[in-house]
Amino acid sequence: MTAAQEGEFASAFDWAVVRLATFFPASASQARLLFGSVSLLTRDRPLPPSAQKLDCHKLKGRNGKVFFKRTVLSARDAIDWYRDAGANDITTPVPTDSTEDERNRDGVPLSPTSFEDNPQWPSLGVPLGTDLFSNAGGPGDPAPFRGPGAPRIHRRFGDNTGFEAVIADGSAISFLKRRLHLDLSDYTEYLGGLVLVVPDPVLRRVQHSLVPAQDNDGDERLVYRLVPRPGQSLDDLKLTVLERRSNLLSRFETVDVSADGLVTIESALPFDQTGYVISHPIQGVIAYQQPLPFIRAVKLSLGVTGRRVRVRVPRTESPRSSTDSYEVTEYAHEIPIEVGEGRYDNAIAKVAEAEQRRIRRVAAKQYKQTWFDGGQRNEASSFLREQIGRARSSVMVADPYFGALQIAQFLHAVPRTRIDFTILTSRLAFESTHPEDCRTRQDGDQEPVKNSTSIVTEDERLTSFASALATLSARGMKSVTTLVLSGKSPPLHDRFLVIDDEVLFLGNSLNALGERASLILSVPDSEPILARLRAMASLALPFETYASQRRLAPASPSGRT
Repeated sequence: MTAAQEGEFASAFDWAVVRLATFFPASASQARLLFGSVSLLTRDRPLPPSAQKLDCHKLKGRNGKVFFKRTVLSARDAIDWYRDAGANDITTPVPTDSTEDERNRDGVPLSPTSFEDNPQWPSLGVPLGTDLFSNAGGPGDPAPFRGPGAPRIHRRFGDNTGFEAVIADGSAISFLKRRLHLDLSDYTEYLGGLVLVVPDPVLRRVQHSLVPAQDNDGDERLVYRLVPRPGQSLDDLKLTVLERRSNLLSRFETVDVSADGLVTIESALPFDQTGYVISHPIQGVIAYQQPLPFIRAVKLSLGVTGRRVRVRVPRTESPRSSTDSYEVTEYAHEIPIEVGEGRYDNAIAKVAEAEQRRIRRVAAKQYKQTWFDGGQRNEASSFLREQIGRARSSVMVADPYFGALQIAQFLHAVPRTRIDFTILTSRLAFESTHPEDCRTRQDGDQEPVKNSTSIVTEDERLTSFASALATLSARGMKSVTTLVLSGKSPPLHDRFLVIDDEVLFLGNSLNALGERASLILSVPDSEPILARLRAMASLALPFETYASQRRLAPASPSGRT
């Protein structure tokens, strides 16, 4: 859209709704823009009233408040407000209807902020998903606030820092999501920003259907039916048919839309995945559907339930263990049901299967899925040292059996010395009888091997660990924090290695890695795992405190206190 077309595009709309959320930090003297959307209304929609009250939600921990207000403006006033907001001045919008104006709540100054337009004004963009299965509101949707259909949008990205208190408050996020139609904890790029939503003013809907061939040798037909809004004409509309076949763009055909809105496309081959683009000489692209396959056949199985079986089992192997129970409903028999008939040829099936296999392999490589067989201790150790060597700011080890030897084996692999080290271990690394000679029980925990010829006392292990920590400090590492989880059964079972913000899940403790078959995997969503590890670390004792307590505690005959 050119600047000259801007006025013509705006003239297709009479009214707009502004949904505005602001954040008033407890320590600030002025509220900040949290997020705002300007949605233009097509002329066949009834005019809604402005909200008569300002919604408020208090954040937890006295961190301030968030506010929400819906305001109705003329389309021209709304676009002007959207464009005028910036580093020099930004205020809450004032309703065009003066009877709805609340002087103490409308036109209120906000903290000035700068914006980055995307795309460049006055261009508009049609949101595209990241894959074939993206839909409005899904994880691949770049604009979940857009509402139904495929409206065009413009975005003004602002300063999205300083909103940690809002994002951390689940009830505040729910409060905002109900009003903004946007989860700001997922879409953090929109924090501090504004968006303009421009619906298609011409078309009410587009029907896109398939007419199958009457026989295997007949032609298939795609039928498009464009239905205009009241008072709108289909003149000058163009429809571009898109077809994707075996990962190739096999059709890109543009045709004029007839006065009745019907467009038919024929093909001697079965259509694979089809979509469309509809363009208007002034409004630009007004409708888009990415190529998607039609559902030709549905296969399912109808299960008929039979008897119900109750299973009772003790919770532990203790003779005094309590009992758990659960029920299972068996299927007496299953009835296969198949509706329709697929018409995909072998080539398409082969391409689809091979593509999915490649996608899985690429995902496995992306998440560092690495299997080590038993006896691959050297390979597993080299792999982890290579990962640790990539650290730029921090390394965290969370392993209940992490001891002195593992410090030298792994942590010294970092070439940079300005690294923050955090070691989260447990009393099991120091208090077990023979921690240097462990085996894995059936439940996954390590246990000492009996009758070892080399017995190391607990005091020696504590002294050795302290000496190993000193080697990190001697190299000039930025900081080394060591924490010990105590208690009869320390809460940490699984093993993790955190490099900067990446979390690696380790199938074995570092002291036994590669001795038996195990898997290493990069966790896809590291943030919640990091949060839980940090919460667990907050309950642990500093190593110095733990060591002092153990040295002062009287020893039991078994060597345990």
